[in-house]
Amino acid sequence: MTRSSRPRFVIRCGLSSPRADELAQLTANRDRLEHEQDRLMQAHYADAIPLAVLKREQDRILGELDQVNRRLDAHHGEHTDARAHLDDALNLLGNCADIYARCDDANRRLCNQAFFTKVYVEEDDELRVENARPFEMLLDPDVNADALTWAANADKARTPALDSAGQGSSLVR
Repeated sequence: MTRSSRPRFVIRCGLSSPRADELAQLTANRDRLEHEQDRLMQAHYADAIPLAVLKREQDRILGELDQVNRRLDAHHGEHTDARAHLDDALNLLGNCADIYARCDDANRRLCNQAFFTKVYVEEDDELRVENARPFEMLLDPDVNADALTWAANADKARTPALDSAGQGSSLVR
Protein backbone atom coordinates (compact mmCIF):
# COMPACT_ATOMS: atom_id res chain seq x y z
CA MET A 1 0.00 0.00 0.00
CA THR A 2 1.49 3.31 -0.99
CA ARG A 3 1.72 6.17 1.40
CA SER A 4 -0.83 8.29 -0.44
CA SER A 5 -3.38 5.45 -0.60
CA ARG A 6 -3.00 4.38 3.06
CA PRO A 7 -6.12 5.27 5.08
CA ARG A 8 -5.61 7.85 7.79
CA PHE A 9 -7.36 7.62 11.13
CA VAL A 10 -7.32 10.34 13.71
CA ILE A 11 -8.33 8.91 17.06
CA ARG A 12 -9.06 11.20 19.95
CA CYS A 13 -9.04 9.40 23.27
CA GLY A 14 -11.17 10.65 26.12
CA LEU A 15 -8.72 9.28 28.66
CA SER A 16 -5.06 10.15 28.51
CA SER A 17 -3.51 6.73 28.70
CA PRO A 18 0.14 5.92 28.06
CA ARG A 19 -0.86 3.63 25.17
CA ALA A 20 -2.95 6.36 23.54
CA ASP A 21 -0.08 8.81 24.01
CA GLU A 22 2.37 6.36 22.44
CA LEU A 23 0.01 5.75 19.52
CA ALA A 24 -0.33 9.49 18.95
CA GLN A 25 3.44 9.92 19.13
CA LEU A 26 4.02 7.06 16.67
CA THR A 27 1.50 8.53 14.25
CA ALA A 28 3.13 11.96 14.52
CA ASN A 29 6.57 10.42 13.93
CA ARG A 30 5.31 8.57 10.87
CA ASP A 31 3.79 11.76 9.46
CA ARG A 32 7.00 13.71 10.18
CA LEU A 33 9.15 11.10 8.45
CA GLU A 34 6.87 10.97 5.42
CA HIS A 35 6.97 14.77 5.18
CA GLU A 36 10.76 14.66 5.47
CA GLN A 37 10.85 12.07 2.70
CA ASP A 38 8.74 14.31 0.45
CA ARG A 39 10.98 17.34 1.12
CA LEU A 40 14.06 15.26 0.41
CA MET A 41 12.66 14.20 -2.96
CA GLN A 42 11.74 17.79 -3.82
CA ALA A 43 15.29 18.89 -2.98
CA HIS A 44 16.69 16.14 -5.18
CA TYR A 45 14.42 17.08 -8.09
CA ALA A 46 15.61 20.67 -7.73
CA ASP A 47 19.23 19.40 -7.92
CA ALA A 48 19.85 20.77 -4.42
CA ILE A 49 21.36 17.51 -3.09
CA PRO A 50 23.55 14.88 -4.72
CA LEU A 51 22.34 11.34 -5.35
CA ALA A 52 24.63 9.84 -2.66
CA VAL A 53 23.11 12.07 0.03
CA LEU A 54 19.60 11.28 -1.24
CA LYS A 55 20.26 7.54 -0.99
CA ARG A 56 21.76 7.77 2.50
CA GLU A 57 18.89 9.90 3.81
CA GLN A 58 16.24 7.75 2.13
CA ASP A 59 17.76 4.64 3.74
CA ARG A 60 17.70 6.34 7.16
CA ILE A 61 14.10 7.49 6.74
CA LEU A 62 12.94 4.10 5.45
CA GLY A 63 14.57 2.38 8.43
CA GLU A 64 12.85 4.70 10.89
CA LEU A 65 9.52 4.39 9.04
CA ASP A 66 9.81 0.60 9.16
CA GLN A 67 10.26 0.68 12.94
CA VAL A 68 7.35 3.08 13.43
CA ASN A 69 5.06 1.07 11.15
CA ARG A 70 5.90 -2.18 12.96
CA ARG A 71 5.01 -0.58 16.31
CA LEU A 72 1.78 0.86 14.86
CA ASP A 73 0.86 -2.55 13.44
CA ALA A 74 1.43 -4.08 16.88
CA HIS A 75 -0.93 -1.52 18.44
CA HIS A 76 -3.59 -2.18 15.82
CA GLY A 77 -3.15 -5.96 16.19
CA GLU A 78 -3.81 -5.70 19.92
CA HIS A 79 -6.92 -3.62 19.19
CA THR A 80 -8.11 -6.21 16.67
CA ASP A 81 -7.64 -9.05 19.19
CA ALA A 82 -9.52 -7.13 21.88
CA ARG A 83 -12.34 -6.37 19.45
CA ALA A 84 -12.59 -10.06 18.50
CA HIS A 85 -12.86 -11.06 22.18
CA LEU A 86 -15.51 -8.41 22.77
CA ASP A 87 -17.49 -9.59 19.73
CA ASP A 88 -17.29 -13.20 21.00
CA ALA A 89 -18.52 -12.17 24.46
CA LEU A 90 -21.40 -10.14 23.00
CA ASN A 91 -22.39 -13.02 20.70
CA LEU A 92 -22.47 -15.36 23.70
CA LEU A 93 -24.62 -12.90 25.64
CA GLY A 94 -26.97 -12.46 22.70
CA ASN A 95 -27.51 -16.21 22.43
CA CYS A 96 -26.93 -17.41 26.00
CA ALA A 97 -30.48 -18.67 26.62
CA ASP A 98 -30.51 -20.62 23.36
CA ILE A 99 -27.02 -22.01 24.00
CA TYR A 100 -27.97 -23.03 27.54
CA ALA A 101 -31.20 -24.70 26.39
CA ARG A 102 -29.35 -26.85 23.83
CA CYS A 103 -26.62 -28.01 26.25
CA ASP A 104 -26.38 -31.24 28.17
CA ASP A 105 -25.68 -31.12 31.92
CA ALA A 106 -21.89 -31.06 31.56
CA ASN A 107 -22.00 -28.18 29.08
CA ARG A 108 -24.55 -26.29 31.19
CA ARG A 109 -22.05 -26.46 34.02
CA LEU A 110 -19.40 -24.99 31.69
CA CYS A 111 -21.83 -22.22 30.67
CA ASN A 112 -22.52 -21.44 34.31
CA GLN A 113 -18.78 -21.24 35.01
CA ALA A 114 -18.25 -18.99 31.98
CA PHE A 115 -21.08 -16.57 32.79
CA PHE A 116 -21.18 -16.53 36.59
CA THR A 117 -18.83 -16.51 39.55
CA LYS A 118 -21.70 -17.08 41.99
CA VAL A 119 -25.42 -17.93 41.75
CA TYR A 120 -27.66 -17.34 44.77
CA VAL A 121 -31.16 -18.67 45.23
CA GLU A 122 -32.78 -16.61 47.97
CA GLU A 123 -35.36 -17.97 50.43
CA ASP A 124 -38.18 -16.40 48.40
CA ASP A 125 -36.88 -18.21 45.27
CA GLU A 126 -35.39 -14.99 43.90
CA LEU A 127 -32.31 -15.55 41.81
CA ARG A 128 -29.27 -13.31 42.24
CA VAL A 129 -26.00 -13.75 40.32
CA GLU A 130 -22.49 -12.39 40.26
CA ASN A 131 -21.35 -12.30 36.65
CA ALA A 132 -17.91 -13.48 35.53
CA ARG A 133 -15.56 -11.27 33.54
CA PRO A 134 -16.12 -9.78 30.97
CA PHE A 135 -19.85 -10.25 31.45
CA GLU A 136 -19.89 -8.33 34.75
CA MET A 137 -18.92 -5.20 32.86
CA LEU A 138 -21.05 -5.87 29.79
CA LEU A 139 -24.19 -6.45 31.89
CA ASP A 140 -23.60 -3.51 34.25
CA PRO A 141 -26.52 -1.05 33.76
CA ASP A 142 -24.27 1.95 34.48
CA VAL A 143 -21.75 0.86 31.85
CA ASN A 144 -24.57 0.31 29.35
CA ALA A 145 -26.00 3.78 30.05
CA ASP A 146 -22.53 5.33 29.63
CA ALA A 147 -22.06 3.45 26.33
CA LEU A 148 -25.39 4.70 25.00
CA THR A 149 -24.52 8.27 26.02
CA TRP A 150 -21.10 7.95 24.39
CA ALA A 151 -22.61 6.60 21.17
CA ALA A 152 -25.11 9.47 21.00
CA ASN A 153 -22.37 12.04 21.66
CA ALA A 154 -19.93 10.40 19.23
CA ASP A 155 -22.22 11.09 16.29
CA LYS A 156 -22.40 14.75 17.27
CA ALA A 157 -18.63 15.03 17.82
CA ARG A 158 -17.61 13.32 14.57
CA THR A 159 -15.93 15.82 12.28
CA PRO A 160 -14.36 15.29 8.87
CA ALA A 161 -10.58 15.11 8.87
CA LEU A 162 -8.93 15.12 5.49
CA ASP A 163 -5.44 14.01 4.63
CA SER A 164 -3.46 15.14 1.62
CA ALA A 165 -5.33 12.68 -0.62
CA GLY A 166 -8.68 14.09 0.52
CA GLN A 167 -9.69 11.00 2.50
CA GLY A 168 -9.83 10.38 6.19
CA SER A 169 -11.80 9.74 9.30
CA SER A 170 -12.07 11.43 12.64
CA LEU A 171 -13.21 9.11 15.36
CA VAL A 172 -13.90 10.02 18.93
CA ARG A 173 -12.96 7.22 21.30
